[in-house]
Amino acid sequence: MAIFITGDTHGDFTRFKKSIFYEQAELTRDGCVIIAGDFGGIWDGGAEERHWLDWLEAKPFTTLFVSGNHENFDMRK
Repeated sequence: MAIFITGDTHGDFTRFKKSIFYEQAELTRDGCVIIAGDFGGIWDGGAEERHWLDWLEAKPFTTLFVSGNHENFDMRK
C-alpha cells in the first residue's frame, strides 16, 4: 500500500495525469492519494464536475480528501 499526499487542487486534477503522476502505474485501489484541503471537486453538480469525478474514480488508486476553506459547504444533493 502506498500513500501520496497533496493539497489545494481547487477542482484542477491535472496533476493526476499519467504523464505527471507517473507513480500511479504501480498503484492499486489499496493505494491512496489524500488531498489535504481545498479539494474543490464537489462544487455545482454540473457536467464538467461529474466528468472529473468520474475520471478520478477510474484511476487505479483511491482518492480521499479533507475539506478545506475553499469548498462549497452549501452544496446539497
